[in-house]
Amino acid sequence: MALGRAYKIGVFDTATWLAAGATVTTTATTPILFVSSSANSDINISAVRCGVLGAAAFPSNASVVFSINTVTGTKAGGNAVTPLQLSGIAKASLLTAVSTAGGTAAAAITGLTATTSWWSEPVPFTAGSNWGEWKTPGFEINLPISGQFALCVTASSAGTGTTFTGELEYTE
Repeated sequence: MALGRAYKIGVFDTATWLAAGATVTTTATTPILFVSSSANSDINISAVRCGVLGAAAFPSNASVVFSINTVTGTKAGGNAVTPLQLSGIAKASLLTAVSTAGGTAAAAITGLTATTSWWSEPVPFTAGSNWGEWKTPGFEINLPISGQFALCVTASSAGTGTTFTGELEYTE
């Protein structure tokens, strides 16, 4: 029996699933997956997966930092994501909004500024580099109620239309 309802959200999870990543062309911290928590439930992230997909060219000796940040501002752009429930009695997620910059009609998420970092991991800035992490129960990344958060990418050198992916698994 599950201790909570588990869900998955990811960059590819638009209405019609398509493995088209979120494109980033700058060194600014850029949201690729946005979530907004409700006033009734925090978000307990138990798994984070992220990676570099592809580009025409990659900068040499560069890295990318994936991070989960609190974000401020008014979100614009992106595509809607419906969280996929992984266990338990069917119940809609309490997240009030989830958006991706990837999927069937990739569209940048704009209007947000990253502030507090809740988690981060650097990876080499090259095709196929990735990171996956499972949090031990009790040590999840706990994002508080009534907040705006994003899985972000920060590159040390600007790529050439590089695409990125990311997924979060969480419980409520």
